[in-house]
Amino acid sequence: MAPALNLSREQIDALEAANGLRQAAEAMEVVRYYLDPERPFMLRPNLLQHLQAIAVDGLEESPGRWRTTPVRITGSAHTPPPPHMVENHVRELCDYINDNFHERTAFHLAAYIMWRLNWIHPFTDGNGRTSRALSYTVLCVKVGYILPGVPTIPEQIQADRTPYIRALEAADAKWVINELDLSVMETMLKSMLATQLLAVIDKAGGSTAFQ
Repeated sequence: MAPALNLSREQIDALEAANGLRQAAEAMEVVRYYLDPERPFMLRPNLLQHLQAIAVDGLEESPGRWRTTPVRITGSAHTPPPPHMVENHVRELCDYINDNFHERTAFHLAAYIMWRLNWIHPFTDGNGRTSRALSYTVLCVKVGYILPGVPTIPEQIQADRTPYIRALEAADAKWVINELDLSVMETMLKSMLATQLLAVIDKAGGSTAFQ
């Protein structure tokens, strides 16, 4: 994580919380935009940069800028690619989503973004937050509406990152042997979406038990 701009821990926490709300709101605006059938979805690198810039607004000198230095991920065996390869990897990520948008499931596309964006680690900060926001955006666009219920998938991951970290590590381990296997991540997303939608049933006073 890049050092904050002469801010106290309290100021950093407050900015991250406020930025998180703004990022989530902007992600849903993106979903609404692409729900218009006259606007076919197309993922472009500038959307990643836009969402990341919101996440680190007031925390970084150059929000939305691709990293220019090597990075290491604390506690991870994965070393992200060198900075000169970042833009190419991001373009490949976007191409994969665009080329497979109609053939792959919503869970697969969302899992791919969440894993691959973390794998690339294209920014000095805000990679995880941006990967989760973008993943959820594409999930909603692919399904065709803004998914109801709370806590949302990104909120559940924020509350407990253990399943999320395990899913990233599982995908990384498969990629080392040249296998694209997102099954652990997809299972996690399905489980979290079930939790999110169950909240709608609970609020309506219903029951998930069949008589």
